Amino acid sequence: MTGYLNSIMIDAVFQHMPGQRMVAYNAFFFKQSVVGPCLIELVSLKTRKEGYCVFQVALKQLSTPAPFTTLNAYNPSAYVTKLHTIITTTSRPDGFTFAPLSENDPGLPNFNTQMKPSKMISLAGGVKTLKIFENLDQQDKGELWHAFEWPHGEPIDAKSIGCFADIATIPRPFKQKGLEFRRASLQFEVAYRVPPSKPTQRVFLKITMGNIVNGITDADGWLYDQDGYLLGTARHHISLMKKRGEQKL
Repeated sequence: MTGYLNSIMIDAVFQHMPGQRMVAYNAFFFKQSVVGPCLIELVSLKTRKEGYCVFQVALKQLSTPAPFTTLNAYNPSAYVTKLHTIITTTSRPDGFTFAPLSENDPGLPNFNTQMKPSKMISLAGGVKTLKIFENLDQQDKGELWHAFEWPHGEPIDAKSIGCFADIATIPRPFKQKGLEFRRASLQFEVAYRVPPSKPTQRVFLKITMGNIVNGITDADGWLYDQDGYLLGTARHHISLMKKRGEQKL
């Protein structure tokens, strides 16, 4: 699942420069990654002690993934870039805020009565890895709701947001129309809001999807905590191709 890859990339930045807060995450999927050893390459494009920092982070793998041995043995030409990201962070304390418009969603589903366990859970590693719930009442109109929880009550952080926002973008409305396809992520982005002041144990994600045009569809997402507080927004550009043959839908 590409959502987990997003978390790995964000974690690399946090390890490189602790104390940062996420501002934006932009990902470009060059090739499909495979389960196995990988190399994370980080380049600082802009760094400031107080202000905004920009990092270029790439996930690379050998054609046949193998463990990385030593830095001296690293041959860049032998590695293939699978995921290329631009990550913006800041260490600046909360700044000027002017919020006359409510960002909370009054239509947040009732978790106990309107959310059911998702069939996607098998794709995300099972309930021991991640709990996923869904509400598909409006899927014919291209709107989906998901809810996410870590299985042992772990708190939600910036890495979690990058993971959840990507896992859920599956255009189910088109499945109902009898279209069989395989999907490939082209580009994915998350814009972070200021984190809530209290711990978040559950995230709701509202997804709206557009039409398929020349084999491309867009999905827009809004991520909320259990109280309806907006945690971030997301956009996903997805390529859809017929399962049999290479012609785009």
